[in-house]
Order: sequence, then structure tokens, then C-alpha cells
Amino acid sequence: MPKPIPAADFLKVPDKLERAPVYAVFGPEEFLRRKCLRALMTLLESRGFEIKRVHVDDSVANLLDDLRSPSMFGGDFAAVVLNQRQGPRHEVTTRFKDEFAGYIEKPGKRNVLVFDGATFQRNLVVPKRISAQFPTVICEELKPWDKRGWNRLVETAASELGLKADDRALTALHEYTGGSLARAESELHKLTLLVDNGRLTADVIAQACGYEGADVTFPLCDAILAGESRQALGYAAKMAGKAELGSVLSLLALLRLQVAALGRATLTLQQGGSASDAISRSKARLRDNLKAGFIKTARELDRGDIQAAVGVLLKADESMKTASPDPANLLVSVVARLCETLHKRETERAVIR
Repeated sequence: MPKPIPAADFLKVPDKLERAPVYAVFGPEEFLRRKCLRALMTLLESRGFEIKRVHVDDSVANLLDDLRSPSMFGGDFAAVVLNQRQGPRHEVTTRFKDEFAGYIEKPGKRNVLVFDGATFQRNLVVPKRISAQFPTVICEELKPWDKRGWNRLVETAASELGLKADDRALTALHEYTGGSLARAESELHKLTLLVDNGRLTADVIAQACGYEGADVTFPLCDAILAGESRQALGYAAKMAGKAELGSVLSLLALLRLQVAALGRATLTLQQGGSASDAISRSKARLRDNLKAGFIKTARELDRGDIQAAVGVLLKADESMKTASPDPANLLVSVVARLCETLHKRETERAVIR
């Protein structure tokens, strides 16, 4: 099976992509996949193709007939089809396996079929045949330690919007978005409306993307939901300086609601529901930039994790009623244990002096 073209290599020289009746752009990194698709669409337009986004629902017959038959009045076109599993509903390449397999063996000679592979399992029949016979571009997630690569991609995205970000701004944006390129791109579009001179600084990002004011209760809850342990502990340390038993008790009640929301989302995902279904049924009130982190956190949990998180909160509640603990230490301890339970990775513990 031919190796797929890495996204970085394709973006350097998209014009070198050979002509073919079928293409696929796939991979888990949403930002790179969108960027590569835009580059491919631009390339196909330069080759004279009209771009059409096609939604495939109950039948693929009309689409394949159109691809095989040149238009009498219009020009050649490229049909872009989303290939994505949504809950119990399979990808189009699985639902219409026989039809697409037949088309791949004898594709149309003038029009082009492009798969936007949000999910694209190359061991399945149709993706396997596409990968073997036609050009494909793979968009893999960056390694967590590849900060240089992340900065380079975000700098390029910023410059395309007329922004120039310094190193501190890139660090601030990385921390705020949890390293998500897609979320960073979304924030950059918002920041273009707020930056007059095109200079993007850490202070601008803190003002536009973060929270203002001394009360960080809700940011703390958001950080826990989105899987951002370091931010959660930072907020907890800030709250601990003025913590009282009454405020900690209110926070415990709020945290129970967050854990319950994660539990409902986890259950929905385990039952085959989509990400949008999980968010809806969780009844969590989330800003758009938090939804991806929320779903990622929910996917990594099971019933035992949720029970353990509830146990952390119940134990803290009981401790407040029986042992008269120091509010600051209790607050930080609860947040640290919640992060360890829900995020499944080692959490840096803050120390209150």
C-alpha cells in the first residue's frame, strides 16, 4: 500500500499532487485536515473543477451517476464527501461499501471524488482500496512535546489573518487552548476583530480569551471539564488565599454538578451517541472553545472514574462536617484529586504556604 503524503509535505508543494479521479484527506488533526482540504480545493479549482460539498444521506446512487456522467451544460466538478462516524451511524464508505468499491474500480474520467476523512480506517474495504490506488494526505496530531511545530503552524495561521504573534503570545495561546490547533485557529479569527495594529501579545490574549476579575470559580470548573489540570490547580491556588468553609462548601456543590455532567456525557458516548448528543444530554453550559476538551475528557472516563470522583467530593464534604479542616488545603486537595481521577495523568500539586 503506498504511503500517504504527510500534511506538512503536501502543504509545502500542493501543486505536485498528481492528477487522479479520487483523493482522500484524512487524520485526527482537524486543523491540518481543514487546511489541507482548502489547499486541495484551491488546487482543483486552478485545474478547472467546480467544488461541490455533497451530503450523502440515504443513497449514493445519484452522486456516483453524476460523477460518471459529464455535464451537458456545466463544467467538470469535484465532489467533497464527509466520511465520519457519528454515534451508531457508520461512515459513508461503510454504509455504501459496495457502491463506492464498484466506483473505485471504474471511476469517472472527468469529475473528481474527494473524501474528507474525519474517520478513515484504512483496514476497511473502501479506505484500503483508495489508499492503494489514489493519492491520500494524512493529517496526524502533533506530538505533545512538539512546541516548535505547533508555534510554526499557529504563526502561519496568524499571518494569514494579518496578525503577528510574539513568543509570549504563542505560549499564552497554547496554554489557553490546551494545545488544540483547531481551537487556536478559532481564537485567532476572534482576535482579528480586537487587534488594531496586527500585533498579538500575551496581554491581548489574556484579556480577550481569559477571564477577568478575582473570582475564578467558573474558570476552575471549566478547566476541570476541559481536562486542563494545570489551569485548574492554578485557579484553585488563587481561590485558596481567601477560602472559607462556606465558600468551599458552595464550590463542592458546584463541582458535583460538573462531575454529573461528565458522567452523563460519558454514558452517552459509551452508548454510541455523537459528541453533540453527549454535550446536549450532559446539560453542561459550555463555551464553544471548551467543547472539544469536554468530549475528550468524557471519552477517557468510565463508570468507575465517575464514582471515584463523586467519592472525592463526598469525602471532602464529610471532612468539613467532622474534622474542621483548613479550607485552603482542603480546596487544593479536592481539585488535585479530581484532576488525577478525571484526567488520568499525574497532576502537579500546589502547595499553600
